[in-house]
Amino acid sequence: MLELAVAAALGVVAALVAWPVAHRTGPTGSRRNRVAFFATFVALFTAGNVTVMPHARAWRQEREVEGLLADEPLFAAVLADDPGLRERLRSALLRAYREGQAGEAVQIGQRLLSPRLWQYVPRASDAAAVRVGRALVASLEDLQERDPDQCYRFLFPGVAGPSRGGDADEDDRLLSALREAVATARDGSAEPLDRKAAARQVDAVFQHLREDHGTDVDVLTKPQAPGVDRSRVCAATIALYSKLVALPPAAAGQALRHVLGPRSPRTPPPAAPPAETVR
Repeated sequence: MLELAVAAALGVVAALVAWPVAHRTGPTGSRRNRVAFFATFVALFTAGNVTVMPHARAWRQEREVEGLLADEPLFAAVLADDPGLRERLRSALLRAYREGQAGEAVQIGQRLLSPRLWQYVPRASDAAAVRVGRALVASLEDLQERDPDQCYRFLFPGVAGPSRGGDADEDDRLLSALREAVATARDGSAEPLDRKAAARQVDAVFQHLREDHGTDVDVLTKPQAPGVDRSRVCAATIALYSKLVALPPAAAGQALRHVLGPRSPRTPPPAAPPAETVR
């Protein structure tokens, strides 16, 4: 809409300037007059588009990004908690707009913030944590099937480097679940988290895994050790979270809130999803 208004204004200005120029070349309506008017109008309109339109487009894009930062609930929530992320997020969204990806800007912003979103899970509702857990298992299974190394990178990007990502639909489902976790962490609907009871529940699940899979699951005690079997780490992690999400809803929510996101160093889980922060 802004570009259309600017183009119309440029057309009016070009016509107003071209008219007296053409009038000097011959009587109104003569061939020479029409050619001069058309040539002058096109030259002025083209020059105006080249010089003015990029500034108008950039101004519109910046205004739309500012509106997105203020009106998109997830962005507003995260930036309220960590204003230092604003410039990085703004730059990513603006780049998306300039590259013709305005329709994907929200998803691009969510992916940028995704490592930060895990910190909200312990404060989320039990139901939201269970949805995150289920989406996480689906994403890990997809990555493990595609490439176990990418699965490991997803879990431990600080050690192995960032993952290239998996199926877009699985990624979007995980982001949607994390989005809900952020909302429930901030709206006061979360139940109290009993970390001691949750830790006991996680320990019991881990022992059941050991009974089912033997010492294979011991890789979860030192999943970032040099030379660790990355495929085995991912398989054991998937097995662990699959059992956690299969618990009764309340117990599952408490256990997942305990193991996902930031945690006390006194109660480390056997394994955890990505927890590195955006810098």
